Amino acid sequence: MEALVTFLDCKMTVQAALAAILLSIWPASSFAQTYALPKALPQFEAAISSDAFEKLVGLHATESLPTVPFQSLPGARASPHDIVEQLPPMPQALGVPSASDRSGEITNSAEKRLDGNWTPWWQLKCSNAILAKDASRAQGFTLDQLIWLSMENSPRVQSILIIPKIQRTDIDIAKGEFDPRRVARSNYRDSSDPVGSTLTTGGPTRLNEQFWENSIGIRDRNTFGGKTELSQLINSRDNNSLFFKPNNQADTKLSLNYTQPLLRGSGSYYNTSSIRLAGLKTNESIAEANRGLQNHAWDVISAYWELVLQRYLLEQSRQGQHRLTEIRKQLQNRSTQDLLPTHLARAEAAIANQQAQIIKLDRGIRGLQESLRRLVNASELDASNCEEIVPLTLPANEKVIVPVEGELISALEHRGDIVAIQERLEQAVVQKKLAVSELRKQLDFEMETYVRGLRGDNEIWESAVDQFGNGRPSASVGVIYQNPVGNRAAKANAKSRDLEIRKLQFDYSDALKKAYAEIYTAIYVADGTYESTRASIESTLSTLKEVNGQYAKFEDFMTDNPSPSNILNDLLDAELRLISAENAWARSQVEHMLAIMKIKYESGSLMTVTVDPVN
Repeated sequence: MEALVTFLDCKMTVQAALAAILLSIWPASSFAQTYALPKALPQFEAAISSDAFEKLVGLHATESLPTVPFQSLPGARASPHDIVEQLPPMPQALGVPSASDRSGEITNSAEKRLDGNWTPWWQLKCSNAILAKDASRAQGFTLDQLIWLSMENSPRVQSILIIPKIQRTDIDIAKGEFDPRRVARSNYRDSSDPVGSTLTTGGPTRLNEQFWENSIGIRDRNTFGGKTELSQLINSRDNNSLFFKPNNQADTKLSLNYTQPLLRGSGSYYNTSSIRLAGLKTNESIAEANRGLQNHAWDVISAYWELVLQRYLLEQSRQGQHRLTEIRKQLQNRSTQDLLPTHLARAEAAIANQQAQIIKLDRGIRGLQESLRRLVNASELDASNCEEIVPLTLPANEKVIVPVEGELISALEHRGDIVAIQERLEQAVVQKKLAVSELRKQLDFEMETYVRGLRGDNEIWESAVDQFGNGRPSASVGVIYQNPVGNRAAKANAKSRDLEIRKLQFDYSDALKKAYAEIYTAIYVADGTYESTRASIESTLSTLKEVNGQYAKFEDFMTDNPSPSNILNDLLDAELRLISAENAWARSQVEHMLAIMKIKYESGSLMTVTVDPVN
């Protein structure tokens, strides 16, 4: 039985340039940001090859569960033929330099662009350590690496993978029914019984007898239901009867017995059904294991992307707090001129609110890191070695084609609940055929042949030789017929199997409709999150224009603008809206990645173990 282990077949490769957001929020002014380019993090390079996976999980081809190469999880640029559309390229002022230009610091990236691929400023920030004071204690991981590490180290995964191996032992147990059995028996009996007839002993009132009975042989059962037994009897008997001649008898008998069902219980299909059922139950357990693997993979993926989002939000809150602090300073500088107390109070409240968010997000990130450590359970993520987990797989900015037909076919092949019902249906069909077979009458053919020898004075060897040297073989043949009146038990069993098949057919139909609905829903959600990302981009850019306009008003002292403090107050409102827009953009990106993964989760192909059916 060959097997297939695959994580995901979504036709995607890794992409470094993602949906563009803002890098330089402000024009060149006293408020302009200075962004350090990302530095390389120590990365986990021991990604497990597909060749090592079989040994890793302990499932070998001889045990029916080998593996094939695995492909990257989404979060990267899709293949060109998969791309329907990309998010619109950002204005040049929002771009970042190409790899060849990444040296030093950026104060104004108006002339920098990366051939239409733009990286949000917070993604650059979050590609480095943002929590650990010592950058050497920050470890970068891709989502693929975390999945592989969890496959190797997670007790939950190992427990899931053991279940099919346990169930598969039932196949060998069923095959063991056809193993020849060596049989040996020895029994010594010393009896003293009263006699009621002189014909028993010829005089003595009690029959004193010593009988030592021994047999050795082999029994076998073939796949057509026939039973064979070959045995050699070696008996030693002596008693006080005057008629017992010769004394100390050595009685040997070599016999061959064969019984073959002709109607009920006959045929290879009937007699090997236990093997077939054990194989189908093994496949069912693999389907159940797939469900467990899907759930585990989804837990890892959800924790990973939630960690990505929380890190983005943390950096946005930090940068937002910094910008709000600069605005507060400008307001304070006008405290003796036209500043209204409410202006400064609003700035203080906004800064305090961002500080509260920073603390909350910091604790949330540390909690998510602990969740990932538990799910992956790898030493590389241990807090003693890795104080900060830096996600290196970033959100993708493409909308990819999702072949609905392919996902539906994948659900039929891999989705745990559907495959489990398929296997149960096959089991029910096998059991129905057995029930139909048991409706037949019982008619068994029996045959026996033997040779026998007898000697006195316990001459066992001579008696054994006489089996073949004296007389001739004995033989007998016959048939046994049985037929219960009414045969109610067999009929009820057949009816029960019919009803069970009907029930499973309804369950299967319901499972298919449920899978189709969930796959289509996941596709609609993915489309919606993509459009939401586009809307978030437009919202952020519009808010950015408003912020830049407010700064332009503040810096243009020649215009007939109202009080600078009022301009700063309006700028404060715009800044708060910009932070909210940035938050919405980051959320929509992560939600889009989760929506894409949800499609694969619903089709059952996120992480699977599959095998060829057992016939």
